[in-house]
Formats: sequence, C-alpha cells, structure tokens
Amino acid sequence: MIPAKILGVNNAWVLCFFNSLRCNISAITVFFIQIIPKNEPDMKKRHTLLVLMLLCALGLTAQTCHWQHALQAGAGLMVNDHGYRTETGLASAVGYTLGYRFAYRWSAAAGVTIRNVAENVFADALEGADDDTFTFLDVPLQVRLHFGSGMGSCTVGLGPVLSFCIQNDTYYIDADPDSPLNTLNKCRPLSLGLQPTFSCQLTRHLFIGADAHLALTNQKDTHHLTQGSKRIHSFIAKIGFCF
Repeated sequence: MIPAKILGVNNAWVLCFFNSLRCNISAITVFFIQIIPKNEPDMKKRHTLLVLMLLCALGLTAQTCHWQHALQAGAGLMVNDHGYRTETGLASAVGYTLGYRFAYRWSAAAGVTIRNVAENVFADALEGADDDTFTFLDVPLQVRLHFGSGMGSCTVGLGPVLSFCIQNDTYYIDADPDSPLNTLNKCRPLSLGLQPTFSCQLTRHLFIGADAHLALTNQKDTHHLTQGSKRIHSFIAKIGFCF
C-alpha cells in the first residue's frame, strides 16, 4: 500500500480508499484471468481485460505525482572572487519555483530568481574604489531529494543555474579618466553556475532554507582591453511559501 503522505494531503481515509481500490483491481484482474476458460477461442478478450485493469490501477498510482509552487525571498553574503583577491558584500534574492514530485523521495524543479549583489555595503568606500553592483536573473534546474513529508520534512537539491546579468555595473578607473574601459560593462551577459539548496518545512505552507550560487565560469567582461577573472558567489538564507 502506498503511504498516505506521498500525496501531501491530510485526508488519510481518502488515500486509504484509493490504495485499497488499486490493490483490489489488481486482485480482480488475476481472478478474472484465471476463471476465463483456458480453451477460450478468442484469447484477445483475456489480453484486453488484463490491459484495461492494469491501466486503471496505474492511473490510481499516478496520483502520487503532483506539482508544487513556491515563492521565496532571502538575503545573505556575496563573495566576489577576483582570483588574486576576494571582496565581500550583500546578496538578496526573490524568486518563484515550480516543482514536480515524481516519486516519494525525488522531485525535479525549475524556477526564476532575481538576485542582487553589492560589494562593501557596510564598509566605508575607499578613495578611488570601484565596487561592483549587479542584478542577475537566475534560471535554476534541479533534482531534489526529500526526507519525509509534511511538517518537519527536509529537502536537498542540486543542479545547474544560468545567470543573465540584467543590470550591469560599468568600469570607472579613477586614476585614468581617459581609459577606454570607462563606461563599459564589467560583467558578461551570461554565465553558468551550480546551485545547491536546502529547505525545511515548518508548516504545511511555510518553509525556511538556504541557497548557494557558485559561479563556474569567468564573469568578467574584459573587452580585450584588460585581464583577470571574476566569479560572484552568493550564500542566501531564505523563507518561503509553497502551495
């Protein structure tokens, strides 16, 4: 029998009914196959009956799959890795995720997130400093593993994320006002990252968790005028609402 918690609803009586019905259909299928005379000239009747019964049972089992929507927001730490040095700052994000639970422990998810990052938010600006500030549109694709269902359950996920820089920052070299880099974008328009996630269900609809965005590709746009690298990582604590 399929556990009631698979469907993520509280009405255990309804779930028990569907589970029992599915099991009874399977038993009835075997019974009818046995009672039909072995010398029945039209064996197609037996095959048709078997297929119809099994399809009905599979249709009930398919109810274990369901969709889930989630809205989440959070804030945390940004780490700007330049290769030879790192800068820290603030990261914030708000997004939507659509998940599909195809098994008791497994689901797939995709979503969109607006992520803002800013360097040295709480530090005094140095003279001539050129701190980075960007806004990304992230599109994550994940496979998730679930531990339990309902209140107190936990989920971990992992998958690639495409990041589109929708609000760029520009170079400004204070020591060289005539540099050809000045006013040019600092970040490449598209980058690839890896996103691990963790969440814990507090109530039927409310959850908390944490996301990380680990940049895998060089995000610095050199315009063939300079060198170096830039990888912007984010570590964000979040709260969300699922339905």
